[in-house]
Amino acid sequence: MKKLLVFLAVSFMASKSFAQVSDGIYSLPSMPGWYAVHISNGDLRRFYTFSVTGDWFKYEGSQSGNKSVLAITGTEINEGIELTQSPVGFVSKTSYCLPADHEACIETDLSEKLTGMSALLSTGSLKAIYKVQFSAEMVVFESNGIAVVLIFEKEAGDNPYSHIGAYTMTISDELRLSNLDLVVTSDTEESSGLTFDLVITDMENPQISFDNITCTIADTETCDFLKKTYFTQVIRTL
Repeated sequence: MKKLLVFLAVSFMASKSFAQVSDGIYSLPSMPGWYAVHISNGDLRRFYTFSVTGDWFKYEGSQSGNKSVLAITGTEINEGIELTQSPVGFVSKTSYCLPADHEACIETDLSEKLTGMSALLSTGSLKAIYKVQFSAEMVVFESNGIAVVLIFEKEAGDNPYSHIGAYTMTISDELRLSNLDLVVTSDTEESSGLTFDLVITDMENPQISFDNITCTIADTETCDFLKKTYFTQVIRTL
């Protein structure tokens, strides 16, 4: 009996030491209106923080021990963060922020910890991230038999904008995602009324394509242009 208890204790300690942050969506209680999504593929990690008003940031990295170690991308600062699993979700800590004299880094407290609370976790084998032609990144994962689709869109230039959209879709046995249902969008003036299906090749390497694209608002000519210009190619990035 003593040997069994020792074995169980060692097994528990080992499982705890290699605990990883679960994939899915988290709320950020200290940042009202902000959420995060964590997605993994092997040891690689992708992490987005986003606001319902449309702002969002992307981090890329990998698993190191029991932590997701990530660096921000696409901004004028160089920030690194570490995520560890917690009983309610995850705990995030900034490990560095440069240049030190940048306003965002001056305001960053390296001793402060941010808590993420589990909101909608990934429960299936479908889990991937794609780059689409309309300057957006699309996160897709399965949760309790429903596909969750997050779209992060951002464009710099003379008229910069940042947009997020969250949707759910049903999953058929033929790996077709349909019945696109809007949960939240920051773009309240979207003028095309686009809807679509997503077709997945397989679960091992889930390449994806758009199908049954329709426009409930835009005219036929505009809709045809949108379909030919922005919905013919999808590239999986994770």
